Amino acid sequence: MLTCAPIYHTEPYVRSIHATVVSIESWKGKDALTLDRTIFYPEGGGQPGDRGTLGELRVLDTQTDEEGKILHILDQSNTLVPGAEVALVLDWEHRYDYMQQHSAQHLLSGTLHRMLGVGTVSVHLGAEDMSIEVDVESIDEHDLMRVEDEVNRIVTLSVAVTSRTVSQEASKEIGLRRPVKVDGDVRLISIGDYDTIACGGVHVSHTGELRYVQYVRSERIRGHLRTFWIAGDRSVSSIRRNKSIVDASGTLLSAPAEHIVESIRHMQQQLGDARYLQQKASVRIASLLLERELSGTTIPLALFDASGWDEESFRSLPESLLSIDAIVLCVVRPREDGKLSWMVALKGIGGEAELFKAIRQEALPAIEGKGGGKPPLWQGVGSDSSGKETFLSSVGAIFDRVVHD
Repeated sequence: MLTCAPIYHTEPYVRSIHATVVSIESWKGKDALTLDRTIFYPEGGGQPGDRGTLGELRVLDTQTDEEGKILHILDQSNTLVPGAEVALVLDWEHRYDYMQQHSAQHLLSGTLHRMLGVGTVSVHLGAEDMSIEVDVESIDEHDLMRVEDEVNRIVTLSVAVTSRTVSQEASKEIGLRRPVKVDGDVRLISIGDYDTIACGGVHVSHTGELRYVQYVRSERIRGHLRTFWIAGDRSVSSIRRNKSIVDASGTLLSAPAEHIVESIRHMQQQLGDARYLQQKASVRIASLLLERELSGTTIPLALFDASGWDEESFRSLPESLLSIDAIVLCVVRPREDGKLSWMVALKGIGGEAELFKAIRQEALPAIEGKGGGKPPLWQGVGSDSSGKETFLSSVGAIFDRVVHD
């Protein structure tokens, strides 16, 4: 049994009261107070626990323990003792937000059941949106929009949201859309004639307080469909935020709202064309730089430090090798994180795989190199950039040995 009177059921709009401390408990390492009465709703039914202040102390959460005691969980140790009188003040913005979401969830679940014959499996009232998991795998988007329209029609009617307590037997005669999950008397929440369901949560007094209810998205889970919604002040804030985004985007694109998507598609096409031209230019630059490294050599051998290369040209180096029939290439380039990018190309000389095996065993340890690939290209990262000269010279020595052998 509860150890204090839960005023939040009978007077959900009361924001502050005085109460007496009954006991000091512990909850997951934090002090938690029980009181003789409270306006703080403990987490349950998908609705999170209330927050606020208790005197000078901050209440982080409200929970119910295994004995049914309502615990007001504090953010710090306290000096209060049983018998002390304290002032309780709700974080009203937090409480009212979840009152709106919870009542909207009831109306949505009832409307989904009434219009589409869809049952609610589970609900979650999150900080960003609410989710309603239903007992079907899919719902047509058009039907979800019809549900949204119907819910908002009821919102504009400002239908009363009421509660009453009945016996188990009486609850079974009502024909609720979902079975009762508690023993003993049952607290029912009704939204006019549109929905009645057992619930221990805290709700608004009429649907007009929901302001506007929006469908957000859906996802499939465990063979069911999980739908996401927002309501009340959250919904209005979302509409205003989205309008601000659309207005700012239209200004940046010099386009009215109805042409924003078309303008973005055009910009994407232009960006794709520019990236293609940039890639071609980078490959050409890499080819010219490589030609400079190979200039004057009779053997197609290039071992060098590409510190002066830009990153795009370095990345384009493999493509520039396509036009070269035979080459032994080993190149390194310092990274911003202090490590070393390395690249080895062995092409048109025969025995490339065996040659790289020797490079991996004898040369890469100089830079603590990791990576891989397959003929004709291998690449990766070395953790020790101080060994780059040893790495390059070792590759050259391995190649000389292979040529002379």
